[in-house]
Amino acid sequence: MKRLILLLSILIASLNVFSQGIEFRKERYAEVLKMAKEQNKLVFIDIYTSWCGPCKHMADNIFPLPKVGEYYNSHFLNLQLDAEKSEDGKMVAKSFGVSAYPTFLFVNGDGELVYRFLGGKSENMFIKEGEKAVEAFAALPELKRYTKKYEEGNRDKEFLNQYFIVKDKSGLDCSDVLLDYFALVDDSQLLDSINVLRIAKITVFDRKLANRLVEAACKEAANPTKDKKHSTAVNKAVCSFLSACLQKTARADQEEYFEEVLAMKDRLFKAIGAKESATAASLGGGNIYIPSELSRLNYYSAKKKLDKFNRTFIDYMAALRKNYDETYKEKAAMREAIDARLKAAKESGNDEEYEAAKRMRAMMFAFSSIDDYYISTSMIENVERYEEIFEGDKDAAYKDRVAGWYVFLHQLSPSAKTAAYVADKLLALDKKEQAIEVLALGLKDGSSAAGVEEDDVKACQAKLDELK
Repeated sequence: MKRLILLLSILIASLNVFSQGIEFRKERYAEVLKMAKEQNKLVFIDIYTSWCGPCKHMADNIFPLPKVGEYYNSHFLNLQLDAEKSEDGKMVAKSFGVSAYPTFLFVNGDGELVYRFLGGKSENMFIKEGEKAVEAFAALPELKRYTKKYEEGNRDKEFLNQYFIVKDKSGLDCSDVLLDYFALVDDSQLLDSINVLRIAKITVFDRKLANRLVEAACKEAANPTKDKKHSTAVNKAVCSFLSACLQKTARADQEEYFEEVLAMKDRLFKAIGAKESATAASLGGGNIYIPSELSRLNYYSAKKKLDKFNRTFIDYMAALRKNYDETYKEKAAMREAIDARLKAAKESGNDEEYEAAKRMRAMMFAFSSIDDYYISTSMIENVERYEEIFEGDKDAAYKDRVAGWYVFLHQLSPSAKTAAYVADKLLALDKKEQAIEVLALGLKDGSSAAGVEEDDVKACQAKLDELK
């Protein structure tokens, strides 16, 4: 009887583990690796940070799911490591080049990376990624054989093709193999349906290949008989490649290459009719769609190229003001025309026309509103950076200049979400009246702006009441 009770207790305990989702080990990384080697299992590692929203979402909503726990607990030993606060987390993140969160790693008992993926996933997608890791683990001996031949100097095109397929299944960076592979691909086949899918997987800058790809994409755009679906796939792949190149050259402080990538972007965008847009970037276009001057400012700031930062910042701010002055009346007229159409349709009872006008208004202003907000908030951060590094006298002229920037940037995209913050910056410059103007504009034109919540409006109003 006691034995039966014991067995039932063990069974119930094991069921509870699965019903509670993923069971994360408490041991140190090295100890878990040793256990994985003894059990011939992979270690699943959730690399997260305390400030990462998607990390919290996964921890709160995906990891506790019974189906997720059932799969991950039966196939892996699981670890959660904070990339910034845990010694093991810092070490693992550095070892595997983790720079985005959450990143999910699968390593074998020897500490070798077998598979990786990143970003939030749904329940089914998360389980499928685990299944891919299991498949990659089974294929690891094959991957090692290919890697050995590659390291020995095999650069046969068909070998490189097969090596890429095997390596890509493991979620590993295949840039080295693909650079060798594309060096053997004729220009006439550079953008075929198979190779287009591979272009976006290259994450390092190669001048010769980059020029070949941009040139080919420009020719594709000019082809009057092009297949639009294929052409769109080409543009997306080349933009993804250029985005990776821009990021890598900036991180490596390769300014000459960084500028070459931006020049290639200009050539490509002119040929395909694309425009810089934070909206397009967020929808999968990649950071190559971010305005080039903002990319430069981020680069100069990160690498402490302060003279270049100052010159670029001042010139770009002047360009933004000029563009705003030139387009403000035009945008206002367009908005008034659409609003008049909406009003007329509503008064006439024409529901179909009213809905059509609403859709048109949303489409016309969705992109510009998001882009203006991105530029506004990004440049507010750059004004702060300018204040930090400014070495001259912070006299009345300095305060007027900086305050004018803050006011203009908030005017570019009024929002109750940012109004109180900008007002505080103005108050620090002894500009109370301008702070009041910013808060009033935030309430008047920014109470329903994108991302604004009820608490933002209340905070904005409270700040305004406090200053009046």
